[in-house]
Amino acid sequence: MAEQEQISNDWREKILDPKPPLKIADGEEVTCMLLDEGVRKSHPEYGESIMFSIKHEKEEKLFYVSANNFNLLRQIKELGALKGTTVKISRKGSKKTDTRYTIEKVDEKE
Repeated sequence: MAEQEQISNDWREKILDPKPPLKIADGEEVTCMLLDEGVRKSHPEYGESIMFSIKHEKEEKLFYVSANNFNLLRQIKELGALKGTTVKISRKGSKKTDTRYTIEKVDEKE
Protein backbone atom coordinates (compact mmCIF):
# COMPACT_ATOMS: atom_id res chain seq x y z
CA MET A 1 0.00 0.00 0.00
CA ALA A 2 2.80 2.45 0.91
CA GLU A 3 4.56 1.57 -2.35
CA GLN A 4 1.41 2.37 -4.34
CA GLU A 5 1.07 5.69 -2.52
CA GLN A 6 4.72 6.52 -3.35
CA ILE A 7 4.16 5.80 -7.05
CA SER A 8 1.05 7.97 -7.18
CA ASN A 9 2.92 10.87 -5.52
CA ASP A 10 5.92 10.76 -7.89
CA TRP A 11 4.22 12.93 -10.52
CA ARG A 12 4.23 15.85 -8.10
CA GLU A 13 8.02 16.04 -8.15
CA LYS A 14 8.00 16.52 -11.93
CA ILE A 15 5.75 19.57 -11.92
CA LEU A 16 7.53 22.91 -12.09
CA ASP A 17 6.18 26.21 -10.85
CA PRO A 18 4.83 28.05 -13.85
CA LYS A 19 7.29 30.79 -14.74
CA PRO A 20 6.90 32.99 -17.79
CA PRO A 21 9.48 32.66 -20.56
CA LEU A 22 11.87 35.54 -21.17
CA LYS A 23 10.78 37.54 -24.22
CA ILE A 24 13.38 39.67 -26.01
CA ALA A 25 12.44 41.93 -28.94
CA ASP A 26 14.61 42.47 -32.02
CA GLY A 27 17.53 44.75 -31.14
CA GLU A 28 16.84 44.57 -27.40
CA GLU A 29 19.39 43.78 -24.67
CA VAL A 30 18.31 42.26 -21.37
CA THR A 31 20.42 42.02 -18.22
CA CYS A 32 19.52 39.16 -15.89
CA MET A 33 20.98 36.73 -13.35
CA LEU A 34 21.23 33.01 -14.05
CA LEU A 35 19.77 30.99 -11.17
CA ASP A 36 20.90 27.51 -12.24
CA GLU A 37 23.18 25.59 -14.61
CA GLY A 38 20.35 24.69 -17.03
CA VAL A 39 18.19 21.61 -17.50
CA ARG A 40 17.70 19.63 -20.72
CA LYS A 41 14.04 19.49 -21.79
CA SER A 42 12.28 17.68 -24.60
CA HIS A 43 9.06 18.90 -26.19
CA PRO A 44 7.12 17.08 -28.94
CA GLU A 45 6.65 20.29 -30.97
CA TYR A 46 9.83 22.25 -30.18
CA GLY A 47 12.34 19.41 -29.82
CA GLU A 48 15.30 19.40 -27.45
CA SER A 49 16.22 22.55 -25.55
CA ILE A 50 18.14 23.72 -22.51
CA MET A 51 16.00 25.61 -19.98
CA PHE A 52 17.65 28.17 -17.71
CA SER A 53 15.97 29.79 -14.70
CA ILE A 54 16.78 33.48 -14.59
CA LYS A 55 15.92 36.54 -12.53
CA HIS A 56 14.93 39.56 -14.62
CA GLU A 57 13.52 42.73 -13.09
CA LYS A 58 12.96 40.97 -9.73
CA GLU A 59 10.88 38.24 -11.41
CA GLU A 60 11.89 34.65 -12.03
CA LYS A 61 11.54 33.62 -15.67
CA LEU A 62 12.71 30.86 -17.99
CA PHE A 63 15.15 31.24 -20.88
CA TYR A 64 15.08 28.44 -23.46
CA VAL A 65 17.97 27.68 -25.82
CA SER A 66 17.53 25.18 -28.63
CA ALA A 67 19.90 22.23 -28.31
CA ASN A 68 20.80 22.94 -31.97
CA ASN A 69 21.88 26.53 -31.26
CA PHE A 70 25.54 25.58 -31.00
CA ASN A 71 26.84 29.15 -31.20
CA LEU A 72 24.81 30.37 -28.21
CA LEU A 73 25.47 27.18 -26.22
CA ARG A 74 29.22 27.65 -26.83
CA GLN A 75 28.97 31.23 -25.50
CA ILE A 76 27.11 29.99 -22.42
CA LYS A 77 29.69 27.25 -21.83
CA GLU A 78 32.49 29.83 -21.97
CA LEU A 79 30.89 31.73 -19.06
CA GLY A 80 31.96 28.96 -16.67
CA ALA A 81 29.82 28.38 -13.57
CA LEU A 82 26.41 29.88 -14.31
CA LYS A 83 24.54 30.03 -11.00
CA GLY A 84 24.59 33.60 -9.70
CA THR A 85 26.22 34.99 -12.86
CA THR A 86 24.83 38.27 -14.23
CA VAL A 87 24.64 38.27 -18.02
CA LYS A 88 23.48 40.47 -20.86
CA ILE A 89 21.44 38.68 -23.54
CA SER A 90 20.83 40.44 -26.83
CA ARG A 91 18.73 39.53 -29.85
CA LYS A 92 19.10 40.55 -33.47
CA GLY A 93 16.61 39.50 -36.14
CA SER A 94 12.86 39.56 -36.46
CA LYS A 95 12.16 36.20 -38.13
CA LYS A 96 12.94 32.73 -36.84
CA THR A 97 15.36 32.14 -39.71
CA ASP A 98 17.48 35.25 -39.09
CA THR A 99 17.29 35.60 -35.27
CA ARG A 100 20.64 35.51 -33.47
CA TYR A 101 21.19 35.71 -29.72
CA THR A 102 24.40 36.61 -27.93
CA ILE A 103 25.19 36.32 -24.25
CA GLU A 104 28.02 37.87 -22.30
CA LYS A 105 29.00 38.13 -18.66
CA VAL A 106 28.39 41.50 -17.00
CA ASP A 107 31.16 42.79 -14.75
CA GLU A 108 30.01 43.38 -11.19
CA LYS A 109 31.18 47.02 -11.49
CA GLU A 110 28.58 47.84 -14.18
